[in-house]
Amino acid sequence: MVGDEDGGSGPRTVIPGDLSPCWLCRRLLSPRALFCHACGAIQPARDLDPFAQLNMERRFDIALEALDRQHTGLLRTVDPARFLGRGPREQQFAADHKAAMERAQETLRDPLRRAIWLLADAGVPVTDATDDPEIGSLRAGLAAAADVHDVDHVATNVMQHLEHGVRSLAAAFRADDLPRAAAEVARLGALEALAAAARERRRDMPIA
Repeated sequence: MVGDEDGGSGPRTVIPGDLSPCWLCRRLLSPRALFCHACGAIQPARDLDPFAQLNMERRFDIALEALDRQHTGLLRTVDPARFLGRGPREQQFAADHKAAMERAQETLRDPLRRAIWLLADAGVPVTDATDDPEIGSLRAGLAAAADVHDVDHVATNVMQHLEHGVRSLAAAFRADDLPRAAAEVARLGALEALAAAARERRRDMPIA
């Protein structure tokens, strides 16, 4: 977090770069600043990407334990209960920060959503996996499943492909092979849809 960036005094109306004024004392701050270093006021939630929101390095391989620790610590910092005596504006800012951090956590904890965000940020399109023969075989197997045991067999295969796909996705990002990563994301999306279809099909089937 950055405090008084301009080194001057008094309110500023022209903001250089990406700095913005504190809503209370008008000192210039980084958009990542949660609090003003001059007056201590909590700042409005900014439209930050999920990595910046949780102060995580922008990469696919992230340690989930570190992510969880960062998320927990930041949530504690902006817990709306800490701002009960600060007035409705700061209470709302705290609630907005909490909601933004929760959304960022949901995105970064899920490897598929994390990959989709990174690819979109890099301008790499993700198509579909309709021509993938393995996906087609799994779909056909699910469509032909006659009972719960058949559905479970397909679901197990789908989960195995998902686990392998996540490993392949991580390898593609490590190699900075974004087209390959996009292809893996397409396959993973199709596999997750198949896993959801298998759960729904199983739920609707009588157990013998």
